[in-house]
Amino acid sequence: MEYQLKFHPAAAKDLFKLTKDNKALGKIIIDNHLPKIVGDPLNTGSRKKGDLSHILGYNFNYQRVSYRILYQIENDVVRIIAFGVHDVAYKKAKKRREQ
Repeated sequence: MEYQLKFHPAAAKDLFKLTKDNKALGKIIIDNHLPKIVGDPLNTGSRKKGDLSHILGYNFNYQRVSYRILYQIENDVVRIIAFGVHDVAYKKAKKRREQ
């Protein structure tokens, strides 16, 4: 199945803020990590538990910092919910669930 990539409006802002001062990080996310997720979203990320059991999380490290890309699968759409370092990304995802 081929998936489309869409962003929660706030997730697009997350990506911009995360990468505005670090273009190399942005390039890695866009060129490497997002295509991996869209290519096989069910097996690339891991299902979260508890309040976030409706999302999957993809983890990667860059310059000794652990980042998360949190997303949902809705039919043939992979919707990015949040980007960020570990705890920040999860807090954002919880807040966006309530919106």
